[in-house]
Amino acid sequence: MTNDTKLIDSLSWKILVELQKNARISYKEIGDKIGLTGPAVAERIQKLEEKGIIKGYSTLIDLKKIGYSLTAIVNFKFHPGNLDRFLNHLKSIPEVFECNRITGTDSMVIKVAIKEPTHLEKLVNGFIEFGTPTTSIVLSTPIENRIFAG
Repeated sequence: MTNDTKLIDSLSWKILVELQKNARISYKEIGDKIGLTGPAVAERIQKLEEKGIIKGYSTLIDLKKIGYSLTAIVNFKFHPGNLDRFLNHLKSIPEVFECNRITGTDSMVIKVAIKEPTHLEKLVNGFIEFGTPTTSIVLSTPIENRIFAG
């Protein structure tokens, strides 16, 4: 058992669940919910951060409310020798909010936020020089931002 694994006892899992629900929750509030003092919670969180188990804190944005009414999934098979160039290209596109290297026929799955279908067309046209994209528009997301509880 590694030191990282030892940090994840039942109390640490409870802390991680509470932080995933609300990253702005106070140490005292977490402590009240799980039966620890605020300082004990703070110490555990600090150890989880130091070990890299907690990678950071973020804000979830409702993309529809800022004009990005559609999400699309782009399955992508890049041409040999284009990986680094393509990754650099993706990093320059703000609409790309997730990219996963995968096994199988395709090389990557890319998640993009778009305003309208023509917006997707413009993005995909920029991908074509690097390989072959296949796109799908997301109709709904029945599971999103799920709390991971081990």
